[in-house]
Parts: sequence; structure tokens; C-alpha cells
Amino acid sequence: MFKSYIYKIAFRYFFSRDSKTIVNRINGFAFLMIVAAACVLLVVLSAFEGLKDFGLFYTSSFDPDYKVVPKKGKYLVVSQETLNKIRGLDGVIGASEVIEEKVVFSNELNSGATLLKGVFSNYHLTPALDSLSLVGVFSPEKKNTIYIGADLASSLEVVLSKEFSLLATAPKSNTNSLFGFSPFSSMQFDIEGIYQISSDIEKKYAFTSMASMATLTGAQENTFTSVEIFSNKSLTDNDVKTFITDELGDKAEVLTKQDLNPALYKMLNTENFAVYLIFSLVALVAMFNLVGSLTIMIVEKRRDLRILKSLGGEKNDINHVFFLLGMVTSFFGGVVGVLLAWLIIVFQNSYSLILVPGTSIPYPISFTLSNVLIVLITIIALGVITSLWSTIGLKED
Repeated sequence: MFKSYIYKIAFRYFFSRDSKTIVNRINGFAFLMIVAAACVLLVVLSAFEGLKDFGLFYTSSFDPDYKVVPKKGKYLVVSQETLNKIRGLDGVIGASEVIEEKVVFSNELNSGATLLKGVFSNYHLTPALDSLSLVGVFSPEKKNTIYIGADLASSLEVVLSKEFSLLATAPKSNTNSLFGFSPFSSMQFDIEGIYQISSDIEKKYAFTSMASMATLTGAQENTFTSVEIFSNKSLTDNDVKTFITDELGDKAEVLTKQDLNPALYKMLNTENFAVYLIFSLVALVAMFNLVGSLTIMIVEKRRDLRILKSLGGEKNDINHVFFLLGMVTSFFGGVVGVLLAWLIIVFQNSYSLILVPGTSIPYPISFTLSNVLIVLITIIALGVITSLWSTIGLKED
């Protein structure tokens, strides 16, 4: 691309010190500003990534990695043979049948709506639910008992006693006829336990046994509203979707975590992009120091340029020297900035230097390769723009 001596001259200008102190200071300041811009951009993106992971842990902690649901209607017939095949897939650590329905709980004083999930005793999240227990335990094998969130329990003024129960009302699975029976069914549930995680989750989900849920909704054997699949992250979305299509045809579709919470992920992605744009603008302002540095170097090295021209160098070669010098400065500045940001992230994760305001929780920060690549590409791209701007005018001199 460039002649070999262009690389040698550009690297020599970058690594060697000029005889004039002012030039060294300007070049050093430009380099430090690029380092600072890369460092700040990566730290901010990593902090936002940490906050996103922290928030998603609470808002989608009960969501499976994949959820198999019917394309039409509410219920899906899944045989045990198909379930065993799903569980046997490489990367699948659990697959649980679920009957999930919107239910209204009521007592003599209060009422409230939530999603009631009927599960078997091998439900993959049973250990996690037990660990979140505020009172009682979660036992999916017990009939006519429910495990509810603390927020819902508070709104219903739940009392843990043998005399206290809640009336659950839910739509039946088969409501084709408008005459002869009610489209809703009701059952009394005892309170088995109360879990606590976050108010959004506590209001959203309650749990009971599969037998109780089948009785409440009238669902038939091997009929479920969904199959929840939990993986070790080695599975790809296409692998799961292809397998489900082969097994269940066009009767079912596969939803990912993002499909289950589209508004949440869209908001997080939009905020992440807005933060990136704001701090990229800050980085662009910092990169203007490179323009000044290259301009000073062009003026300072005027004598060297005359010698280069007298030895047969072309005008474009001079442009290429300072363009490459700007690129080298941007690249090394970006790399040093990334290393500095990595040290800051390591110290934060190791020693909890900054806490979430009002709590004793360390500020979450997550170092990812994707953010490193974004920062390096951004700094190098801005370096290309500023270097071109600085050197394009040399054609006229």
C-alpha cells in the first residue's frame, strides 16, 4: 500500500523525541488525550454492560433461555419422547413442561392478578426458588398449594395459617361452547411459601404443582402452554429452532429471552447506543488534538520534507507519512487506553472502589471483547478522519 520508507519515517517520528520541547509536549498531550478518550469510552461501555447484566438478572431471572410455545392457541401437545429428545440435546441442561395462565387470586378482603405457573417436581428453577424463600418452601409435588411473591402476598394481606387460603379463578383450556358451562373455573389454594427477589417479579409470577394447574384449567395429559429450555450457552438460536421445527413442525415456535422481553431489550439497546454516541463525540473532540499535533509536526519537519522531495519523494508520499503517523498514534493510544481501562475494571471488580449510591453493593462493571473491539474500531476510525483532515491540504502546499 505504502512505500517501505514511509513506514520507517512515520514510526521514527512517533517513537523519537523532537529537539524542541514544545513539539514534544504537544505530541505527548495529543497521545494522552487519545488514551484518555479510549479509556473513558471503554469504562463507560463496560459500566453500562454491568448495569444491564445486573438489571436483567432481576427482571428476567425466571425467564428460560428458550421457550417453546404454540403458534396458534394457548396449548401445545408435546409427547414424552419429544421432551426426552430435547433434554438429550448437547448444551441443554434442562427442559421443563409448564402450564401458565393469568389467574385472579382473591380472599374476603382483597384480590390481585398474576401469572400462575404449574410445574413438575423436576422444574429446573426449583432450587433457585427455594433459595429465594422468605417463608416456607416450594414443593411442586404438593396439590392445591401455591408459592407466591412477597409483593403479591403483601397486597393480598396473606396470613400463613391453616385457616387462610386464596381463591384462584382462571379461564378453562376448552371454552368453545358459550352455553351450558362457565368459561372460568375456581379452586382454593393454601399458601405454601413466599419468595422475595424484586417487586416486578414478585407481582408477576406465582407457582403451583402441575396437577393443581391441570385441574384448574382443565388441560389434558401432555398438554402444556410452553416448554422452557435452559442451556449452557453453547446452543445457538438456529440449532434450537431447527430442532423444534423438525420435531413439532409448524405447530410451535421458539422464543428467546429477547423475544420474551422485547421492550426491555429495545430500551437497553437504545440507551447503550445513546451512551456510545455521546462518548464517541467526546472522543472526537479529544481527537482534534491529533490535528494540532500533526500540523505542528508538518511545520517542524519542513526541512526533512524538502530533503525527501529532493531524493525523489512524491507529494503523495509526504501525505502518506503524516497520515500513517496519525494512524500509528491513534492505534497505540487506543491500545494503551484499553489496557488502562482494563486495569480500572479489574480494580473495581476486585476491591469494590465504587458502590451503588445508597447501598453496599459494588458498582457492576463487565469487561467484554465486543466492547474492546467497538472502542478500538471507533478510535481508529476517528484517527483516519482526523489524519485525513490534517494531511489532505498538503497537496496544495
